[in-house]
Amino acid sequence: MKILDPISRILMDQKTHEKFTIQRREPQGWSDLWAVLRGHFERFAIYNPLGLVAATTFMFNLKNPWWHASIHQDQYSINAYAFVLSHNLPSEAWEYVIETPRPAIVILLLMLLGNWLLSFWGSTMSGRKGKRFLLLGGVFMLIYTAGFYGSLLYACHRVGKPVVGQFSIQAGVEVIAQVFFLKAYYQAIGAAALTALSSLIHGWIPIRLHRRSSNKADSGSAPATSP
Repeated sequence: MKILDPISRILMDQKTHEKFTIQRREPQGWSDLWAVLRGHFERFAIYNPLGLVAATTFMFNLKNPWWHASIHQDQYSINAYAFVLSHNLPSEAWEYVIETPRPAIVILLLMLLGNWLLSFWGSTMSGRKGKRFLLLGGVFMLIYTAGFYGSLLYACHRVGKPVVGQFSIQAGVEVIAQVFFLKAYYQAIGAAALTALSSLIHGWIPIRLHRRSSNKADSGSAPATSP
């Protein structure tokens, strides 16, 4: 499959690249893609522990809502997660809710997973290429948090309400609603920024999780002497 060839070239680390250069050929097909992946994990090392921890922290923040609407002293509520909305509003107030379509949820989850994989691969790859992967992963995470704010702004604008603040709505009777961003959202922004900024210290404190190869033959051994 032709599409595998550029993927192999993108994921290939320096050592594997040198092997293909010696063979005077480019990676092709599934077998070479597997060789690229195997080569990466055979010499597995974490070249940027800070970036990997920050990217993983971003992912952990996905399990908590990023935005909350408290209605009638939290008798009713809306929770906006990074990829889906949940609420317990009565049917009279459903006009204030814009549901995320299921195909969009799948796409958003794949985007989030892709951002983490990009950061993971960068943090476990040496040199400038690993640094670029990590920087892109952090930047894409920041773009995602900005997109989350933009989608909320659009949804609130459609129903004529602010993203942050206090207002009244009709839910059978007139009730007070308070809307605000939660700690998880700010933590996600911080983790994304730290992922991108960690590229500045890429490779400073590598953690090698593989054994260095050693020569089995000892060319400098002393000859045996007879008694």
